[in-house]
Amino acid sequence: MGKTLRFVLLAGLALACASFGFGQQVVEDAIRERVKQYVAAYNAGYADAAAAIYAVDGTHTYALGITHRGRAEIAKGLREQLAGFQKGTKIAIDPLHIRALSADVAVEEASFTLGGLKDPSGRVLSPIDGLCLAVYQRQGQEWFAQAVQCMVPPPPPVQK
Repeated sequence: MGKTLRFVLLAGLALACASFGFGQQVVEDAIRERVKQYVAAYNAGYADAAAAIYAVDGTHTYALGITHRGRAEIAKGLREQLAGFQKGTKIAIDPLHIRALSADVAVEEASFTLGGLKDPSGRVLSPIDGLCLAVYQRQGQEWFAQAVQCMVPPPPPVQK
């Protein structure tokens, strides 16, 4: 293989790698923005705006084991939760790792803290910390949560 051809192939490979890296950052930025939109809407009590980050056929399985299927059901469930036992709560979400699987699919691993929950007597409970795994899909120029599953890890065992 000639030196010129080798150089062209290596330059093309370097450009392709650089393009993927740039694309990865664009994906991360877009998903972080969607997370910010969700947090702002949730914390303002706007269930429909929070649900807007989900794909029309998206799903969300909450830490309590409840699964809502479809954006409309997610919005309805959020309205019920925000008017009920989660009224006045605030959520913080920290995307820990976002990885593009393809040009149109990405996975996000995140931690969350839900504060402001109250017991039946009205006493504020300790914040709940948990983890979520989300699959996002790009539709046109926007990223939508296709499937989100959250959990609250059990406390560590007590040392004897």
